[in-house]
Amino acid sequence: MIKNIEKIVYILINLLVLLGFVLFVCFNFNKTTEFFCPIMGKVYSTKLVLLTGIQFLAAYISGYILCLIFKQKADKLCDAYQKRHESISVAKDTDAAKIAALEAKIETLEVALESALKNK
Repeated sequence: MIKNIEKIVYILINLLVLLGFVLFVCFNFNKTTEFFCPIMGKVYSTKLVLLTGIQFLAAYISGYILCLIFKQKADKLCDAYQKRHESISVAKDTDAAKIAALEAKIETLEVALESALKNK
């Protein structure tokens, strides 16, 4: 239930950001801007829409890649935890089986001892 709410909130936030970008593009479509490139030592003029579009895509793609990296780390941790849990569970089952086998041997020895004492 909580995961579904988180997904819905995540999708709504993404849609609101995209809507904000689209509105920004609509209101500033014909504007140009100038920026200084320190490597070339020149001032360039470009459309504001193109510049913000490139920045928006770069930020969106880098955020997606960052989330993938964190998701892979979380998946590895979950897999390690699951393997550890399974090994502990198997060890408990093995210990329980050993205890059951020892109890059966003890009962057998008790019965044998009682029959030996009755035969004397």
